[in-house]
Amino acid sequence: MATTVNSDLIIYNDLAQTAYLERLQDVLDVFNASSGGAIVLRNENIEGDLRKRAFYTIGGSLEHRNVNSTSSVSGKKIGAGEQVGVKTPWKYGPYETTEEAFKRRARSPEEFSMLVGQDMADAVLDYYIQFAFAALAGAIGANANMNVSASFATDHKKVLTKGMRKFGDRFNRIAVFGMDSGTYFDLVDDAIGEKIYEEAGSVVYGGTPGTMGKPVLVSDKIPAEKIFGLQAGAVTITESQIPGLRSYPINDQENLAIGYRAEGTFNVDLLGYSWDEQAGVNPNLAAVGTGANWDKYASSDKVTAGVIIDLSTGSGS
Repeated sequence: MATTVNSDLIIYNDLAQTAYLERLQDVLDVFNASSGGAIVLRNENIEGDLRKRAFYTIGGSLEHRNVNSTSSVSGKKIGAGEQVGVKTPWKYGPYETTEEAFKRRARSPEEFSMLVGQDMADAVLDYYIQFAFAALAGAIGANANMNVSASFATDHKKVLTKGMRKFGDRFNRIAVFGMDSGTYFDLVDDAIGEKIYEEAGSVVYGGTPGTMGKPVLVSDKIPAEKIFGLQAGAVTITESQIPGLRSYPINDQENLAIGYRAEGTFNVDLLGYSWDEQAGVNPNLAAVGTGANWDKYASSDKVTAGVIIDLSTGSGS
């Protein structure tokens, strides 16, 4: 005689994982495209705590050649550098529920796995954005050449162009502006307030809120009172290990229950900046947001992740 036991109802790891992967994939495709390629989210198995890539540095330029000279010339060296990305782990849950809580609602315990799988995908993406901008704030914030202070009250629409000036003739490389919702609405409010023309009660506004045709990523996980102008490839978040998802029976309580927990790991790589190995491995949010933990490897600021427009000072200096 076959008897169904509690454990027979708990094998929903595949359902939770399917819900997680489907939600994650849907958002990944939209996110990578919507950010103009500035924030890249992808999957790749990466071995070890750090990802290191060597590259050559030349920085050559043309010089005048004297066609009437017989002088000797000296050889010039090329250099080498190292780009270092760092891996960080995460955990989710555990979340637990009695089977009774779902059965009383005429629902199957299967629904629990679907719910937590989808919620975990949302939580993962939320954390990716928070982690990415913490790293950007730390690395770019430590590079004085790519920081500028501005104020809507003083600079109005010039707030964005003040940041774009840092890229000089490469200003078109800025692919997206990132900011929190408060800053975004300040930008919109300023565009409304600074109307183009007003006569006899007729008002003409300037259309979009003055973002130079660039898309805007708005998330309250982005540090407040800062606008990030990012170029393509500014930050890459890589799910670098297969996440572990586990549903499990809980049989030592008054009511039969099930639990769910998960863990995973991702790498963060910044354009133009390397993680300082002396800062250690498995960093938390505070560590990646510390400027001293990032070293600029790029010879030119124009090929680094981007610029930060700091609105916290309240002045347009």
